[in-house]
Amino acid sequence: MGSVFALSSAFFWACGVILFAKSGDNFSPISLNIYKSIVALVLVTLTMLILHIPFFPEFPLNSWLLLALSGFVGITLADIFFFTALNKLGAGLVAIVECLYLPSVLFFSFILLDEKLGTGGIIGSLLVLSAVFVGSVTKKEMAKKNKISRNTILGIISGILAMVFLALGIVIIKEVLEQSNVFWATYVRVTAGCISLFVIALCHPRRRQYFRELKFSRAWITALPASVCGNFVALILWVAGMKYTTASQAAILNQMSSIFIFILAAVFLKEKITTNKILAICLAVTGACLTIFT
Repeated sequence: MGSVFALSSAFFWACGVILFAKSGDNFSPISLNIYKSIVALVLVTLTMLILHIPFFPEFPLNSWLLLALSGFVGITLADIFFFTALNKLGAGLVAIVECLYLPSVLFFSFILLDEKLGTGGIIGSLLVLSAVFVGSVTKKEMAKKNKISRNTILGIISGILAMVFLALGIVIIKEVLEQSNVFWATYVRVTAGCISLFVIALCHPRRRQYFRELKFSRAWITALPASVCGNFVALILWVAGMKYTTASQAAILNQMSSIFIFILAAVFLKEKITTNKILAICLAVTGACLTIFT
């Protein structure tokens, strides 16, 4: 089930990214992060009330603090940098930078959890990574990007930081997740993320702009479904995938989001599916199968 959750998370996150890319025209990274975190918090809270999941279970203080730290690192910091990268690079280039999530999780899992991948997992990891590059980098695109602008460099740096913080934020709570309810763990993380985001916004010199952007507007047409899909559904499935399988295997399957973005972009944005993208899909599916069944 962990593999199914991780793959499903990748799909819903890809749907969210397509919508978040459009939302970035009306929201700054901080205000968009606050918006989608509030939506997630409301939905998680309602779900816990409906399912009668306790909000304050008996867990050691260390577990609460780790989840709170995970929320700050993996939601507040990671998502601010991610939306910055998305605004500066667009969904296509972000999909390439996103491939750093996988090696980041593998690195932190090895350092903090002493996890080791089997031969099938390693091959699957390489296939998914190669699929991302094959599907996103073409000669024509490379030719257009001979001159790298300052905006692009800042976007790439932001994307790298986002993936590193995202990976660290989930790996540090792997052991806590194995003993806790997925919804409760998500609730604590999102609550910590919301609180830290509000503190940052209140202390920021552009705070008036951020809170003005949060007011109801036509931007909600894309921001609301993006938040539900990419930050509630995908977030719950992401945490569940990390809980029910190893951090390394979950990360490999999460990386499939980049491939899903290519497919969704073709369906909804009318982008052409080229030969290299078809090859990328085949490589990614093969890599995912190796990861699941080995």
